[in-house]
Amino acid sequence: MSEAKEIAVGYTYTKNLGNYENVKVDASVTITVEPGEDIDELYTKAYKSCKKQIKKGLEEAGGGF
Repeated sequence: MSEAKEIAVGYTYTKNLGNYENVKVDASVTITVEPGEDIDELYTKAYKSCKKQIKKGLEEAGGGF
């Protein structure tokens, strides 16, 4: 079985603003997997990074309304 050379993680969050308005924030990351690295650990780190970016995007979008 071949080893993964890279992984990609994406996260999308849609927030209802009321009045039929929504804001959608997307974040994604692609990571190169080095030999011997734990893929599950890389996925965990990637999801945490995406969630952090989503939170930042929602904060920035909230300030513009």
